[in-house]
Amino acid sequence: MKRLALILGLLMISSGAFAQRGNIVDAPAVRHQNLMRKGRHELTPSLGVTLGKSYVTNLMFQAGYQYHFLDWLAAGLEIGYAGVGFKTSLTKNIEEQGRRIEDPNTYAVARSGLGLMALAKLSVVPYGGKLVLGGKHLGYADFHINLGVGLATISYKDWENHPGSMTVGVLVGGGVRYFPIKLLSINLSVNDYMVPRKEVKNAKSRMTQNPIFMLGVSFFLPEVKRGF
Repeated sequence: MKRLALILGLLMISSGAFAQRGNIVDAPAVRHQNLMRKGRHELTPSLGVTLGKSYVTNLMFQAGYQYHFLDWLAAGLEIGYAGVGFKTSLTKNIEEQGRRIEDPNTYAVARSGLGLMALAKLSVVPYGGKLVLGGKHLGYADFHINLGVGLATISYKDWENHPGSMTVGVLVGGGVRYFPIKLLSINLSVNDYMVPRKEVKNAKSRMTQNPIFMLGVSFFLPEVKRGF
């Protein structure tokens, strides 16, 4: 009987230890994850510049709003104006050649660029986490993907009898947000605003890609209840 009692006792101790080990293994890796975005309103002023365009470089001034339904999902609206443009070196060279061959005073390249844009936007956050360097906490960061669709206008320069300016715009892009404090983030992103247009007068109308590097600051309201 003593031997049987000893065996049963060892089995009970072993099963208890196994159950404790199982609970630890099955426990979530993050018990107190900071929900930096869920239930918060995000207000974002931004400034951007187009990348890699042949005939004109545009600046974009933008204001955006998003509501974060979940920590990884938000929807909102962004309104931007990119009608401030500068001639590229290619455009200037073409105009110099045209003035030598045709009209030395008035020759100019008829060109187009983005104008006013108003888009409904969806943002997905596949990854986010704390930034730690040398044991020191530096804040929080996330990577997000942007998708949107809406209305856009085309701005024309040195172009008589240009086609209609109202069209459809599509947004695909992504970027990172860095939270130095809980109330705001610094944002770096590259968004591609795709619109159908003629880039220059003698070109065919087609769906053009207009990648824009954006720098913005987001203000998050209300403040989250937990700190970092």
